[in-house]
Amino acid sequence: MEKSPLTYSIAIRTLGTGGEKYRILLESISTQTLVPERVVVYIAEGYDIPNYRIGKEEYVVVPKGMAKQRILPYQEISSDCILLLDDDLRLNPQVAKTMVEALQKHNMDCVGCDIYQNQNMTLSEKIRAILVNGAFPRANDSYAFKVQPTGSFSYNNKPQPSIYESESCAGAAAMWKRKTFLKLHLEDELWLDDLGFPYGEDLVQSYKLVVNGYKLGIHYGVDIEHMDGKTSSARYKQQSNRLQLRTKAQFIIWWRCFWQTDRFAKGTMLLRFSLKMTYQFLLILLATPFMRRWNFPAQVIKGLREGWQFVHTPEFIALRPYQFKKPS
Repeated sequence: MEKSPLTYSIAIRTLGTGGEKYRILLESISTQTLVPERVVVYIAEGYDIPNYRIGKEEYVVVPKGMAKQRILPYQEISSDCILLLDDDLRLNPQVAKTMVEALQKHNMDCVGCDIYQNQNMTLSEKIRAILVNGAFPRANDSYAFKVQPTGSFSYNNKPQPSIYESESCAGAAAMWKRKTFLKLHLEDELWLDDLGFPYGEDLVQSYKLVVNGYKLGIHYGVDIEHMDGKTSSARYKQQSNRLQLRTKAQFIIWWRCFWQTDRFAKGTMLLRFSLKMTYQFLLILLATPFMRRWNFPAQVIKGLREGWQFVHTPEFIALRPYQFKKPS
């Protein structure tokens, strides 16, 4: 017997300041061949609701924050699936239909798309990604993204336009089964908004799916243009202590998502993360005279210290385990 098609609604997080990019998103939603049951826009408190309308969207005011505006109970939505979107995307008319069908056909709990297209970076960009972020290309295998015990990832360098299993995905556009999203208790990860910049937000949310035995996929055949509003990243780059914030976030995410789980051996995780931090410190030390950012090496040390202090606060210790289901 053929399964009934899954229903879906759309949930958008926004500050309402996207202007033309937000208008383009709404218009591309109105062209979807598979029509959503609802389009719910979660706008931050204190921001004006945009004037432009397509007539289907509903606005819900919520506390401001990249995590707070994404990790929600979604009581307004009763559909089988939720297409979570940022406000700076352009969707091809087949996007929702392709993602829902992939979710159902491959029995996935979440299907993301190839927003950032790492495989299409230039050679110099790929080398920089390796040196700065520890993001390595891989030959075409059965996975889109593989997560490393350091908190970094590797990416498929020659994917075909089809669906691959994955251990991480970009949060800007992802189709989730609503029940699975709520089962993950992602509200325990709202500490992400306390970091000053939501570094690693996508990884924390999507990897929690994988580490608890659910199925994540990336569909390389989904056509979504990321126009990139860069609201949060622009604020981050303006902060004089940005390296301190980044290092602090790296430590907290590694502790929460890796050290406190059993997907990798403890010795492997400790050794590789220690080597990663040592490498990053030496790289910053060597680059400091050229960048004339004389406090950057100290920021790395401060970030690690603050990360250690953060994970030992009573509030963080009281969080439910990140990994609450053991692999079968």
